[in-house]
Amino acid sequence: MPRLPATALACLALAAGGALAGCGDDDKDTATEAAPPAAAAAKPGQEVKVTMKDIKYVPEAVTAKAGQKIVWENTDAPPHTVTATSGATFDSGNMAPGDTFDYTPSKPGKIAYFCEIHPNQKGSITVTE
Repeated sequence: MPRLPATALACLALAAGGALAGCGDDDKDTATEAAPPAAAAAKPGQEVKVTMKDIKYVPEAVTAKAGQKIVWENTDAPPHTVTATSGATFDSGNMAPGDTFDYTPSKPGKIAYFCEIHPNQKGSITVTE
């Protein structure tokens, strides 16, 4: 039987040890929680678009740069509003199906908003520099 060089034996031992490292018999739960969805971000210079669909803002969280326009479009059957609750002051008023509203943030921060007609319909904007 041919003999393997010492370095080959060492590599095999390390490989086998690494393969067995994950084979424990502990009862720990190794499942990880799913990360929350990342905020949708537009490319620099593009508008950030949010639609209203099924009484939700889609996406609910967006990221925009200061000076970048955010445009909401009501693609839903009922009317909606886009009304800031913190971080800014804006209100679209009632938006019928097909209507759009836009807002351009001027400084970094977090903005929360909701629909006055459907108070559980909420969204947020993270504004970066």
